This record gives sequence, C-alpha cells and structure tokens, in this order.
Amino acid sequence: MKRITLAAAGLLALTGAAQAAPELQRVRGTVESAEAGAVTIKTSDGASETVQLGGAKYVWVVRSSLDAIKDGVFIGTATKGENPMTALEVVIFPDSMRGTGEGHYAWDAITDHTASGGAKVKSAMTNGTVKTESSAGPKVKSAMTNGTVAKSSGASGEKVLTVTYDKEGAKQIAVPPQAPIVAFEPADQAILKPGSKIFVVAAKDGSKLDGKLVAVGKNGLTPPM
Repeated sequence: MKRITLAAAGLLALTGAAQAAPELQRVRGTVESAEAGAVTIKTSDGASETVQLGGAKYVWVVRSSLDAIKDGVFIGTATKGENPMTALEVVIFPDSMRGTGEGHYAWDAITDHTASGGAKVKSAMTNGTVKTESSAGPKVKSAMTNGTVAKSSGASGEKVLTVTYDKEGAKQIAVPPQAPIVAFEPADQAILKPGSKIFVVAAKDGSKLDGKLVAVGKNGLTPPM
C-alpha cells in the first residue's frame, strides 16, 4: 500500500508540473526576418531569438501624449522607486485590450528616459484604469486638491495618476514630462518588416518561445516598455 501511495504522489507531482503555467519572457530588439508562423529577432545583446506566432496578438506602437491619459483609460506603466512611484513609460491600451495584464508586478530592467544617461533601472509594471488625474509640481507632501490646478501643469510639468486594478488595488504614479507616452493600435502580421523595432511577450516552454503579444514601433519608433 505504501508503494502505491508513493507512486500516486509521484504521478500527481508530475501532472502538476505538466500543468504549471509557462514562464513569460519579454524579447526586445529588431526584426531580422519573418515568415508565416515565426519571427526572428536580433536582441539588444546581439543574440537571435525565434518566436512562434500561432496565436499572437499584433499591435502597432505609436507616439502619444500625456493629454491622452484621461479618467477611465486603461494603461500600462513601468515605474521606478516608491512613494511616489515614477513612470519610466506609459502605454495607452485600446478598449479592445482593456484588462490585458491587469495588476501590479515585477518587470525587467528597462531604459530610464527620465534621467540623463539612459541607464537601465529595475522596474515594476502596473496595468490598470486611470481613476483620477492631476498635475504636480515638485515632489512634496500635500493635502490640497484644486480643480483648476488639475488642468494645468506644475513647475515640473509632472502629472500624478491614480491607477486602479484588480477591483481594490491602486497605485499613485508620477509621470514626468520626459517619460515616453505611447499607444497600442490593433494590427496584423504584415507589420513584421525587417529592421523594425519590436517587443514581444512570449510563453517559454523549454527552448520554444510562443508569442502572445507582438508590438512593433511605427515609423521607426522603439517600443519603450
């Protein structure tokens, strides 16, 4: 009986491992080549990665602005620091992609366009709905909210957003004027042109990468996320 129990436990462990969610990997670089079911990317570190595209969603990454970030808009923003968190970039999602990756979680080290030098910094990602919107000057503690000021820029041109997610979660995020603001536009596989800058979220299964989201910069834009 003991042997049977141990064997059953081992089978359940193997089954659980087989059903575990695949690891998500983010690939950034330049399109080397594309075919019907795959794209090969020259990554920023000089390696080549081939991503399978059977069920991928495609989007253009286009330039946008702080003015487009309004109450009720669903965004994703990589941030650095805490209290307040500072946006390294902001992506505005179309309504058809509302809810994508919702939550707050660890992200890769990405280029900090808000500071001189453009070094890579550790970041976190927050995807959620903009609940409130206000402008802010220098980062000082404050208890005043003024409707008129909310519609104008402070001395630094910085804007503070409250981003809500998972029904009860919320983060306050300061968006400096240097932070790249982009938007996703629905697209198809025709956007995969050699030389284009690309960002891919893929599920990793062993050595295979299965693309879930493929984002290509429009008109030479490098996706900042």
